[in-house]
Amino acid sequence: MLKLGSGTWRWRGAGGAPALSNGLWALLFGVSVLTALNSAGLILLLLQHAQLSERLAQTDVRLRELLGEPVAPLPAGVTSDPEQLIAHSQYSRDKRSQDDGPPAGTQRGEQQEMMMMMTYSMVPVRILVELCNSTKGICLTGPPGLPGHNGTDGLPGLKGDPGVQGRRGKRGEKGDLGDKGDVGVPGLPGEKGDVGVPGLPGEIGDVGVPGPPGVKGDLGVPGPPGVKGDLGVPGPPGEKGHVGVPGPPGPPGTDGPLGIPGPPGPSAPPRVARSKNQGVVLANPNDDTLAERMAKTDTILTKTENIIKALLGPTNVTKMESTFGTWMQDTAMENDPRIWVVEHFSGRTVKEYKNMESFQNGSANSIDVKKFFQGCGHAVHNGSFYYHIAGTFKVAKFNLQTQQLHTLAIEKALYHNLIYFLHNSKTYFKLAVDEHGLWLIFASSVDENIIVAQLEETTFSITTYINASYPRTKAGNAFIARGVLYITDAKDAKITYAFDLFKREPLSVSVEFRAPTGILTMVSYSPKNQTLYVWDNGYVQTYDVVFLSDD
Repeated sequence: MLKLGSGTWRWRGAGGAPALSNGLWALLFGVSVLTALNSAGLILLLLQHAQLSERLAQTDVRLRELLGEPVAPLPAGVTSDPEQLIAHSQYSRDKRSQDDGPPAGTQRGEQQEMMMMMTYSMVPVRILVELCNSTKGICLTGPPGLPGHNGTDGLPGLKGDPGVQGRRGKRGEKGDLGDKGDVGVPGLPGEKGDVGVPGLPGEIGDVGVPGPPGVKGDLGVPGPPGVKGDLGVPGPPGEKGHVGVPGPPGPPGTDGPLGIPGPPGPSAPPRVARSKNQGVVLANPNDDTLAERMAKTDTILTKTENIIKALLGPTNVTKMESTFGTWMQDTAMENDPRIWVVEHFSGRTVKEYKNMESFQNGSANSIDVKKFFQGCGHAVHNGSFYYHIAGTFKVAKFNLQTQQLHTLAIEKALYHNLIYFLHNSKTYFKLAVDEHGLWLIFASSVDENIIVAQLEETTFSITTYINASYPRTKAGNAFIARGVLYITDAKDAKITYAFDLFKREPLSVSVEFRAPTGILTMVSYSPKNQTLYVWDNGYVQTYDVVFLSDD
């Protein structure tokens, strides 16, 4: 209901209430303005669409002219109206589809520069660009056309070259273990291989520690003394009787330091004992009398002039393959040119060379000495080879002619556990020969000082022990010349210690020997030609010895 109040009409609803508020009037006004704008825009779009359709028809005509196709004249009744132009364009397009098209290669090249328009005409891109430019930046898209028919698939192109291999991806996580497969069928046994080359013999191990000595038995009960009788009448003097039988020895005392042995007892018949397998012969006991021994001592006292002044050399004889070894000539037999060689510091074979020429040429005869030797302290004297039996506290005398073996035990001597007397040459016992006979040099197990024992050659026994009062740890090598013990330093560079074996006193000496390089495994003095025989780092050499008395 419309009511006029105060000169203004207002809408009112039923019962006189207002129908619309001011806000609602504003909303209706805005909707009306928006509707008017949309109508004007739609009209503008329709005009532009008509103009664009006309231009599209003209573009289609220009396209056919550019492609060289005949342009059909507009049929009668067809004007420049856009709808008639579109119909005419469709007609022309249908007519072209009935004619044969250009070759496939040319058609494919042209299609790359075409694009499909809403009229299903193929328009070059540059024509479309000109069209958009002519509209001064306004290039509207028309409504979508009808979907086309499914075209036929073209032929697949040639396969391109493989691309560059990309980076290797990260290693995946380790998968679970698969199920254990079935056991395969065992193969046929292979052919037996060739027998391998036998290895070198190993070194002999040390002999075990000897067990404790047995318990000494008790002394017997002495008998009662006899009754003293009355003195009888002295009779006439009788004839001189024979020497009585010596009484039994007294009870042994406690072990003390080694001393000089006393005079020997009366000679006894030779005692021979043979083992079950080795055939070892024990030497006779010492049968020298006290007077003979004292006579020897008086004639072999050393003099100051017998001290070594210098060593001249070396003179190279030959080169050996082994770093360790010993070479010798008989120190007693004057006209014996043979040379005896022992290679390595462990074995049981001695090589015999007829002379120096055969030694340098390598022609030798091998001899088995029945026992394994240890070290490089051997000697050849008066037809016998002297050496240390490996792993024991015994030295051996092996007759090179009869091959008979004698042994001699050396108590309280170092002989195992790698505690060598001469460490550089892995030697426990050193045999030496000089103008006074045969000597044995070793280290005491009590205080590890150097001990010298003089040997009796015939009976192969010890006549005396001498403590040289020098520790084995400072010794490189040792030899004896004219009754004097000479010891080199730990590097075998010079002679640094001398000891008079008869006066039992040290001597002042310092003699340059060799360069402190390599391993000096053997040095021995030969009294026949006053020469040192040396095995230096595999080189067999000699040195001339100059004494003070030679001036």
